[in-house]
Amino acid sequence: MKKIVLPQIVAIGIYNAQIAIKNQTISKNRKTTMFELELPIGNGGMSYINDESHPINENMVICAKPGQIRHTRLPFKCYYIHMIVTDGYLGNILASLPNYIDFSDTDQIKEIFISLCEHYNTGIANDDILLQSLILKLIYILSENSASVIKFTQKSNNHKTIERTLAYINNNLTADLTLESLASAANFNAIYFHKLFKASTGKTLHEYVEDQRIKKSINLLISTNMTLAKIAYECGFSSQSYFSYVFKKKNGLTPRKYAQRIQLKYENVK
Repeated sequence: MKKIVLPQIVAIGIYNAQIAIKNQTISKNRKTTMFELELPIGNGGMSYINDESHPINENMVICAKPGQIRHTRLPFKCYYIHMIVTDGYLGNILASLPNYIDFSDTDQIKEIFISLCEHYNTGIANDDILLQSLILKLIYILSENSASVIKFTQKSNNHKTIERTLAYINNNLTADLTLESLASAANFNAIYFHKLFKASTGKTLHEYVEDQRIKKSINLLISTNMTLAKIAYECGFSSQSYFSYVFKKKNGLTPRKYAQRIQLKYENVK
């Protein structure tokens, strides 16, 4: 079992921006110095953390981390917990939380925040134990819920990365489309990128690139008078002989015989 150093509680309570900053519609930028967990009370307004923003609503928790720049467009009222966490394990969990976590139901979390407010600064020794247990429970719930959010986000981002890679391949068939170069462009290591690419397309990178090059060569064969050498070059093959080898392997015919068969089919239709 990992040893957990308990958080240092700085403040717990209810914050109402309309009272704290009167006659203003937006708060000033400020740099956070600790972890700030907030549960909005009511809807409306907008929260900004660094370059990310989120409409404020009751079914979300705001998770600001030390060093972030944040401000808020009013109205904004919330339950809040401000705490310092020096423990690497617990700090890593909090630091990995998304800035905004949406829930379908925040009743359980609201109960925790209300209980924290009720037992904060009471002077009762056992209340300190209860406060720490409630905070750990809250962090656990946030961590468990955000895991699916992070997984979905990563999956979505990975899908977009593969889409961009496919578009690049299709538009740059004469380029040096190596696993290493494409993985580097996608900011992935080669092994992970290879697994991701195959899982997304059902093909290895080499298979996909060859298929796209052959598709382009077929189009050029039946629509132009290019030589095989020129077609091989335009489609990114290293030589005419290698182009002919790959073409026959995939289609069962040499490029010229394939083009002749297509031409015969077209003439018979006429």
